[in-house]
Amino acid sequence: MSREGDATVPQVADYLQLNPVTVRIMARSGDFPGAYKAGAGARNSPIRIPWADVDRWRDKQPRACS
Repeated sequence: MSREGDATVPQVADYLQLNPVTVRIMARSGDFPGAYKAGAGARNSPIRIPWADVDRWRDKQPRACS
């Protein structure tokens, strides 16, 4: 997976193994503070999420014990 530029919702969902709907909800609720609407910012414009935000969120998640 290329990590050039900012990520799309499907890319983040695949990377974090989450449902795309969950990623959209997380972006809207502030889990990814740098998330923004691409294009004109209209209601149906795609969401873009900086990879740094994705990595920061992932690093804060608890690790499973083995």
